[in-house]
Parts: sequence; structure tokens; C-alpha cells
Amino acid sequence: MNELQIIEIIRQLFETEDYPLTDDVAYLPNGLAFKVDMLVKSTDIPKGMSWYQVGRKALVSVLSDVSTKGVRPEFMMLSVALRKGIKEEQIKDMLMGIKDLSVRYGIKLIGGDVNRANDLAIDCVLFGSYKNKVLRGGAKPGDLIYVTGEFGLTAVGLDYLVKGREIRNSRLKGLALKWVYEPEPPVEFNLDVVESGLVTSSMDSSDGLAFTLNEMAEQSGLRFLIENYPMSEEIIKMIEEEGRDPLLDAMYGGEEYQMVFTVPPEKEQEVIKKAKEHDTIIHRIGHVTQGKGVYFARESKKIEKRGWVFTF
Repeated sequence: MNELQIIEIIRQLFETEDYPLTDDVAYLPNGLAFKVDMLVKSTDIPKGMSWYQVGRKALVSVLSDVSTKGVRPEFMMLSVALRKGIKEEQIKDMLMGIKDLSVRYGIKLIGGDVNRANDLAIDCVLFGSYKNKVLRGGAKPGDLIYVTGEFGLTAVGLDYLVKGREIRNSRLKGLALKWVYEPEPPVEFNLDVVESGLVTSSMDSSDGLAFTLNEMAEQSGLRFLIENYPMSEEIIKMIEEEGRDPLLDAMYGGEEYQMVFTVPPEKEQEVIKKAKEHDTIIHRIGHVTQGKGVYFARESKKIEKRGWVFTF
């Protein structure tokens, strides 16, 4: 059994018509929204990550989700389960990773819990307000598909850290490890484009781009055609020189914490302008059409729905 099957059991038992359990955040009708995410050391933390980076990533994962939905985070609750024998210095470093990021975005801690477990687990719950409700399934035929950031780097970095696959290019290695250890969601850009009404659908990419695109296409009831690489020419070249397929790395890497979103063609220039204002990298990777599934447009090849899914 995998996590998607468990989520489906939860949906069958708990889902109501007013509150579907199918999106990144829980919207309430009073303009408030909530999001919780769990970080577990044994499954979410690669070797070499500092305790500061561990804490930071725990908040990044939630911050990416809420900003992708245009939810401005205001308050946080924090629950931490710690292993016996953890040192005070490690706990402080981990909490500072959370603290520094929360200060940057004006998020106030208002409560939480501490317990002991056989593995480190951090639950961050963010509460915030929203102006526009943007779902995974709001894309329209003709919309353009955009992503923020550079894809493929985390796949390279995780293969190095988890599988021991060497990276010959020192610049690529530095970029790949930075994207793994210190993910940086474009929070202000995300909030701006959603609040400005420029986005028809959106989703955080951390489960993998292929999974994300398929999920958005399914919930929109449409076909997503992918025409361009979600990365710069420099990164494409560096990845190819390592003997890797940059498109496969981009599609099936995961852990990027970037925004995947659809935009009506007439609003594209406004999105490009806002990306420049926020100094945010964006790539137009395709468009939406009638049909089902996600395909590479040039090859009519289906992009499989797979990503970061745990089995139990």
C-alpha cells in the first residue's frame, strides 16, 4: 500500500461536499486557509544536511504550498517529535532554521507540541488569508503552462547524495546540492500572481513535475502538452554533459518546491513583468488543450504520473 492509496481511504471516510480533500490547502469560506506538512528525518533528509537546514526545510515545504495558492501565512503551530539522545545544540539549530524563515515572512508561532519518537518528525501548520481561490483543477483550454525556478537540479543532487552517482562538473554539483539543501520557493512572486488574478490553476512541484502536471490535468479534465524544457540552456547543457537526460531529470526529480501554474494567453505579459519585478525565473513549458493526460507535444509521448510516493 502506498501513500496515495491511504489518502484515498481518508477521503472516503472523511471528505464532505463542502471541503474536498483534493488540494494543497484547506480553504475556509471566511477568507482563511490552512496547511499542514510533515517532515520525517529518515525519508525527507539526505545525508550532509545541517540541523539548521532540516528546520528550514520543514517550513519551506508548507510555505511553498500556501504561497502557490496565494495564501499569505500569518500564524504557525509547530509540533516536534525528537529522538532520545538528541543534543540541545542540534535542537536549537533546527529551531533557528524555522525561526529565521518565519521572521522573513512575518509568521508568528502561536502554539504546538513536543514529544519523543524513534525518528525526528516536524509538523508545521500555517494559517493565513487569501483573496483568490485557485485550485489544481482550474485550467482552461488554451491556457499556457508555466513553472518557476530550474528543474532537474534536485534529481542530480539526490542521485549524488542517495545513490552515490558522481557529478563531474563542479558548478553543476554546487547548484544541485544548494537546491537540495536550501530550497527557495519564490513566495512573493507566487502570492503576487495569484492575488492579481493571473493564474487559473496552480500546484507545488515537490512531488515531482510529472506527478504535478498529471494531477492538474486530471483535475482540470484536460490535456497538458509539454513543448519546452523547464530549465535554462546552461543547465540543460551541464546535465547532458554528465550523460543524463535533462528532460527525465526535470520530470521525475521532485523536491523542487516551485510553482506549476496555468495562465490565459492574454495575461502572459503581465506574468512575465511580475517575474522581472520579483527577480524570479519562470519558464513557459507548454499549453492546455482538449483531451486527457500529459504528453510531450513533439513526440506524442505520454508523460507517466509518477513521483515521490511512499510505500508502507
